[in-house]
Amino acid sequence: MGGLTYAFTGVEDTVGEGLQERPMACSEAMYAMGWVLPDHASDQRCTELSGGLAGHTQSGIFRMPRADARSWLASLPGERNRPGGVRSDSVVERKEGLALGILRPPGSLQADEVRVDVRWEGEDTAAVTFETFDY
Repeated sequence: MGGLTYAFTGVEDTVGEGLQERPMACSEAMYAMGWVLPDHASDQRCTELSGGLAGHTQSGIFRMPRADARSWLASLPGERNRPGGVRSDSVVERKEGLALGILRPPGSLQADEVRVDVRWEGEDTAAVTFETFDY
């Protein structure tokens, strides 16, 4: 519950050079990208960074069932960044997890790219991190 409490406190911090960082609900971050937070997501901690040269970016981490990670990644809408040697769904498989790059997600957030990284934490759990980039 600590992660959820943090996500809804609404406290802003000045990070430096006019940058403002504020906690946000991960469901709100996913919605802004045109995505849906996966079922059974837990330990959610997401932030929004705005101002300065960064423009407006979001990042976060949450946990989800490992068995659902690949299908969730494959379902995310947006133009796929297709590095060489990946399957048609553009999900990159690695020993330690999965990765996906989405260019210009379809939501209201004007991000140029979203990078999603999934790390296996055990047989049942995956930690998902994401970060948006506004070039």
